[in-house]
Amino acid sequence: MKIAPVMKTISLSQLTSSCMDAGWQGCQVIRSFHEAHSDSKGGKLKIGGDARSVVTQCDIDAQAKIIAALRSTWGEELLIIGEEDETEAGALSSGADAPPPLRTDILFDDREVQKTMAPGLDEEIPLEELALFVDPVDGTREFVEGRLGNVACLIGIARNSRPVAGIIGVPFPGGGDLSCGAEIHYAIADQKDFAGVWSQKETPPSGAGESEGASASASTNSDAAEQASNDESSDRDGHAAGTTVLSGDSGNPVLQIATTTAVSLAPGGDARRVIVGGTAAKLRMVATSTSPTVAVLHFDTQLWDTCAPEALLKCRGGKITDMFGASLVHCPKRTMGNVFGVVASSKGASVLHDELCRSMRADRDSVMAIFQQWIGEGMPPPGVSQSIDIARDLDGMPYGLDHLQELLRDENPTDSKLVGYSVPEEDAWRGLMSNGVRFQLQWEEGANPSGNSPPSDMFYKRIVMANLDHARDKLKTAPHKLVRDVKSYQVETSFLTSYACKYLVNDTGMKINKVLSSDLRPVAGDNPKELLDSSFSIFLEYFQNSDGWEQHWLLPREETKASLEELAKMHAYFWQGSDFWKKDGGKAGSDLENMVWPNGGYMQPKLQGYEQLKKVRSGWEARYSSFRDDLEKVAELKGVDCVPLGERLEEVAPIVGGKAHPFADKDAATNADFARYRTLIHGDPKHANFFFRKKQESGIEVGLIDFQWSGFGLAATDVAHHITSAVSSSALCFSGKEEGELLDHYYSCLTRELVKYGVGKDAEEIETSIFPRETLQQQYEVAFLDICRIVFAYAWRRWKAEDEPSEESFNRNAYNKSLDSVLWLITRCHVYLSKYQS
Repeated sequence: MKIAPVMKTISLSQLTSSCMDAGWQGCQVIRSFHEAHSDSKGGKLKIGGDARSVVTQCDIDAQAKIIAALRSTWGEELLIIGEEDETEAGALSSGADAPPPLRTDILFDDREVQKTMAPGLDEEIPLEELALFVDPVDGTREFVEGRLGNVACLIGIARNSRPVAGIIGVPFPGGGDLSCGAEIHYAIADQKDFAGVWSQKETPPSGAGESEGASASASTNSDAAEQASNDESSDRDGHAAGTTVLSGDSGNPVLQIATTTAVSLAPGGDARRVIVGGTAAKLRMVATSTSPTVAVLHFDTQLWDTCAPEALLKCRGGKITDMFGASLVHCPKRTMGNVFGVVASSKGASVLHDELCRSMRADRDSVMAIFQQWIGEGMPPPGVSQSIDIARDLDGMPYGLDHLQELLRDENPTDSKLVGYSVPEEDAWRGLMSNGVRFQLQWEEGANPSGNSPPSDMFYKRIVMANLDHARDKLKTAPHKLVRDVKSYQVETSFLTSYACKYLVNDTGMKINKVLSSDLRPVAGDNPKELLDSSFSIFLEYFQNSDGWEQHWLLPREETKASLEELAKMHAYFWQGSDFWKKDGGKAGSDLENMVWPNGGYMQPKLQGYEQLKKVRSGWEARYSSFRDDLEKVAELKGVDCVPLGERLEEVAPIVGGKAHPFADKDAATNADFARYRTLIHGDPKHANFFFRKKQESGIEVGLIDFQWSGFGLAATDVAHHITSAVSSSALCFSGKEEGELLDHYYSCLTRELVKYGVGKDAEEIETSIFPRETLQQQYEVAFLDICRIVFAYAWRRWKAEDEPSEESFNRNAYNKSLDSVLWLITRCHVYLSKYQS
């Protein structure tokens, strides 16, 4: 038997085309089976027995046809996962020649049209990243009982566990009207609205695939979906509800809670429930609906049921998750299917979708019914909503107790037994580029959560970039930032597990959260689209409230002084020429050089994109009107024309950017000018990355987190970032007096630490020849202007004034939520800019 040669890569458009052809052939098997076994009216099948198993032979025949054709076209190396797994080997082992190859040109014959309508569609995907999920007959019960419009033949294409294209074959688009030929609904997930219907008016010659009338177009055809609704709807009064909630007729109590909740959450209470059979039928109805529609699916659907429909939903602007809000994971190694249920919503219904999932996470009975085997008994506490969607590994599975027990082995000297955990929603963090949650751990009775006992809490940070809307937006608007972000996650874990960090903590007493475990899966290379498949997770020590740690919406004066003192310790410890660089014969320093950013700092132009330097004026002009009236009341700006401030700043932006971040580019002269001031900086010292605890005797302890942007740079740049983004306006003033006092405090701390770690012999030497106070001031003012560059050009897009602290606004920096902070920033920008330009 002749087998096609192994392919190293496959074009997505060609693979999708071949699946369309294979799906059409599968539909013909289904139609032929129906014709041979249906009653005289062409409806129900004349077969007795269990409705969900009587058409096994049809499943087997259709899958054999599909897989044999795909194997003939792409070879044995392409991973194909079918519902009837045992038939795959039989499909090509009969001794007969393999069937002719499938068509690979259906989507487009004109390459120019292809490039125009769907850029990237012809991308060559490595074979090992692909998996095809085949459900030869979806809607078995519908098939048997004559609701033919709900029957489908599915082929989903997944890349690195994420659906990228889908084929939904509809063998009976006319329902009971058998004169309508089969239709193939197709979609490319990442190509907005690149979905349509393909059909063949007659059976093509065997292997030729060139029948007259075969066509494909990027158009919508929801007739079949509407027919499915008519076939199975439980509401036949013609009521056009504002929101439609689709479900099956399962009596599962959790499913019933979800369905009832979805109806109750509908805007205005205007909703109806419609019972529809068949997974694909429900999901296709959601994807093609022009009104708000939500589908709630049971816990027995499999990956081959949802892979193809997910591509259609994503293409049409819809959303699909499990019942608790986590993304579906179509991993070939996953054997449990969609055991956490499925919720899908049409374009425009995402708010209802999110509210439903949030409600399910708050329902303790539902959480325990589904997740008890992972989270243990007795957890979570009643009335505490759970972030069970975040508390998953990178393959989408909840962490089990045995897994966590092993993970914490080194932190569990008493070998206590972990019996449960909780992940409270109130401690969850849902950011633009990462999610995180606190694990509250419950140990066996008698374990003491103090002393040498195991930890009672830990923090979990999870980044699956393909599931983050902000990351997907970056792919379209700023792809270079994806390259940056992937490296940042590696930088953080590498630094926190390094000898450099261990020495820092041991020698200075700084509080930095320890890495307990990590799982890093970066994609190699610098192709932004491929990097989107990178994922990372990390367990860290937690600065827990029960131990006295707290955070602030913005930092008061005393907390600011404490945080500046902590930054001074870090800056001095790694300062050029300090004792650290002699550790381990210089190896610790050499290793550090290779694991962090050559120039640290989230705000630097190189990491933000140099094009941002040309958007300062336009950004200022777009936001100025929001602040104009309040700026006129600032005494220090009396008589100042603020209108051209953005233009003035844009003129110097490239220069101050280079001076504030002198190690970003390999400029020998610049590096030499600033080399003696080089140190390791935190890189993102915003308020959200600091924890505080009152000492028993006096003073304030500080804990630091989030070292994604750590690298080499100027201490003054770190300080300017901290003061502009983290500090409350109550600790600052328009005249700059309190700002100067904070800089004096930082300089005093830095001087003490520089002497302590061998950079200078005493304070006089630091002031006269190593790092004068005036040099700090000059570098600070330059860095301040550079920060105004990113604020004007970019950050103010997220400006929203807050009258008082709120959970929603906690992570936003001072200049994006506090009007007083904005007025202070603009005033000081004018002062420093005037001084610089003079």
